[in-house]
Amino acid sequence: MKFVNASVVMSSLLFASFAQGQSSLKDRAYSVITTRCLSCHTNTFATNKVINDEKVKNKAERMIARIEAKNGVTPMPPDQSSQSEAFTDLEKSELLSYLKTLVSTPEPELELEPSVSAPSTDAIVPLSKLKVEDGFKIEVFAQARGARSLAVHPSGIVFIGTGGFSNVDPEGRVHAIVPTTTGNVVVTLAKDLKNPNGVALQGNDLYVAESSRITVYKNAVASAKALALNNEAEVPAALVVKRDLRVQDEHHWKYIAISPDNKLYVGIGADCNVCSEDRDVGASIFRMDLNGKNYEQVAKGVRNTVGLTFHPVTGQLWFTDNGRDNLGNNLPGDELNVLKSPVQDYGFPFCFASNVTDKDFGAGTDCNSSEFTKPIRDLGAHVAALGLTHYTGSTFPAKYKNATFIAEHGSWDSDFKVGYRLTIVEETVTAGKASYSYRPFVSGFATQQANWGRPSDVKNYIDGSLLLSDDKSGVVYKISPK
Repeated sequence: MKFVNASVVMSSLLFASFAQGQSSLKDRAYSVITTRCLSCHTNTFATNKVINDEKVKNKAERMIARIEAKNGVTPMPPDQSSQSEAFTDLEKSELLSYLKTLVSTPEPELELEPSVSAPSTDAIVPLSKLKVEDGFKIEVFAQARGARSLAVHPSGIVFIGTGGFSNVDPEGRVHAIVPTTTGNVVVTLAKDLKNPNGVALQGNDLYVAESSRITVYKNAVASAKALALNNEAEVPAALVVKRDLRVQDEHHWKYIAISPDNKLYVGIGADCNVCSEDRDVGASIFRMDLNGKNYEQVAKGVRNTVGLTFHPVTGQLWFTDNGRDNLGNNLPGDELNVLKSPVQDYGFPFCFASNVTDKDFGAGTDCNSSEFTKPIRDLGAHVAALGLTHYTGSTFPAKYKNATFIAEHGSWDSDFKVGYRLTIVEETVTAGKASYSYRPFVSGFATQQANWGRPSDVKNYIDGSLLLSDDKSGVVYKISPK
């Protein structure tokens, strides 16, 4: 392992104090972070190589989940890492004890079987802090803990996957929001799943992607309706469609989408920040029949796609891709990509965004070569662009038709908070050449140093509005014209 000099000095001092029983709980915890984490995650926990209290606090919830390693969360450190042998039970205990002092006491868990959503007031989330594009408003549509990926049925029922690291649902649930005459009722369609992040609908059937498999709940729409009326209604058993998705430590949550020609698409992220791995196995997008057969690669060199959608006019796959970490605050940008023909190569691990050649793996690589497909638009560095959709409703002004909306989950590998917003990408064609503008549409989920929300996915709703999920606040918002 490589250690910075400041870390070695700090480590020696802190361990000396620990041995004498004179150090505080915070000192002992910082000692563990210094010796076990800083060599690989300097920017995550430190500013100018000095541990930053605010950064540690912001990562506390995630670290607690990984240390406790419950419900399929990747352990910290991973079991096979060289650090695992040196990371003692005492160190884990000291670090865990301190981190729990940083996490505010959570609100009582929402009753999900069933529950009518609360009114859209600042008592739930501080909506007054949000800045929305002129002419639009945002309100709370429903509450669902850990809300991430969304799937909307024509009946108005919304299915919600949970997973990832921010306010992850400890019970591994899939929620459904069911409209009723008395309001939106939130029910639990499934639970005890391993990071059930991805959700997609085919007719009335719901496909759910966990860390290593994809299942389908037949006639999930009827089940959701029954649950909303009767808490004892039976939920059908999940039928396994694909059970051998790659098990990995990094980027293990899966995102799925179903194409207009009824193919099921799934992204398999790189099992690393950046590395030379088998790009026919990971760092790729695959598709299969709805029964899991005919599994094939359709795109490669994709570090970690965390949002898949199909253009309403062209039918082409559009997807986001998160850039690598540890290149500073400004590099590289996340990507908005389009798949026009199989199997296009998007550059990982050699190239990132439109103009970044990787310092570790890009030597001798011409990233301007026709071998690689560039993004149609570079997004912000470290914004963590996740779910996306094209607007297909009829209530927004005409200029928004088919515009691309992207939920930006927000940064961790940056000295300042970036992302934490809903953005819009609009196409302009001049002399037959397309260009793409990019700007915030809803912002205010974070200041430069702290955040209260994390946008995760965005979908069209049946009334012409947009729905936006927020896994940190456990809320689904509704965005509509004033």
